[in-house]
Amino acid sequence: MRKTLATLLLLLLTLGTACGGRVPSDVKTAKLTRKYFNKYAKKYKDTAFSGTKVAKVEVKRTQELQKNLSTSFVLLNLDNGQEIPIILTILRKAPKGWRINGWEWVRK
Repeated sequence: MRKTLATLLLLLLTLGTACGGRVPSDVKTAKLTRKYFNKYAKKYKDTAFSGTKVAKVEVKRTQELQKNLSTSFVLLNLDNGQEIPIILTILRKAPKGWRINGWEWVRK
């Protein structure tokens, strides 16, 4: 009985980690984006992001490029009412989780 229970628990643990998120959730992507662009605005004063904070982040689509690398299309809504479409590349770093690796401003 104990051997069967141990095997079952090991199987459930393995399945749980194998089915884990290969892409960041929308909530995690929005949190990373807000934090990243608020820091970016402080560092680069002559950009469209300076002087305003990110009010809202809308994650439109996230897809996996390869293992531990994904891309997301997000809309940044700034405090001044400006809406900026951004494409993010997000990389999973082993001990700390997801990090923004690069981004591109989508011109309208």
